Amino acid sequence: MSKAALARAGNIAELRALAQRRLPSPLFDFLEGGAEDEGTLRRNVESFDRWDILPRFLTDVGGIDPSTTILGQKISWPVILSPTGTSRFFHTEGELAVARAAAAADTIYTISTMSSHSMEEVAALTPTPKWFQVYCFRDRELTLEFFARAKASGYTALVVTVDVPVSANRERDRRSGMTIRRS
Repeated sequence: MSKAALARAGNIAELRALAQRRLPSPLFDFLEGGAEDEGTLRRNVESFDRWDILPRFLTDVGGIDPSTTILGQKISWPVILSPTGTSRFFHTEGELAVARAAAAADTIYTISTMSSHSMEEVAALTPTPKWFQVYCFRDRELTLEFFARAKASGYTALVVTVDVPVSANRERDRRSGMTIRRS
């Protein structure tokens, strides 16, 4: 996708439409979809849509500081990039591009256990704070190994995912034939 096409996109709906045209259907559905009948996904979107940004006119904005501190880490604005597994499905550089974007925005990137790049490779890319999302595997030694690797690589927090003891019923993915092998 060209930078010009991205620059012409004026909102999230237009970016979504560009992604839908660009990605093969199974990949778009994987990125766009949720589990079961997607009720939680729908409610999350509805909840977000209830927030409005209200402009305040004739207000001095010279001294506004959107920075915040999260778990002892100062970031330039209150946005953290969340984990998305297998990001190379959607961009040739995958998590490397996301880590660079987080560094450029001076915020935290959370890399997924299901990353298409190793946590070490991503950690070495930028000096900015990074968190590591990890699943609690049945093999506790494997989970502990991930913890140790994250610590050794300089990740400053663990985001422990406990709600997927079994794979989700992702109906869109099943219909489109999209599968990701999990060991």
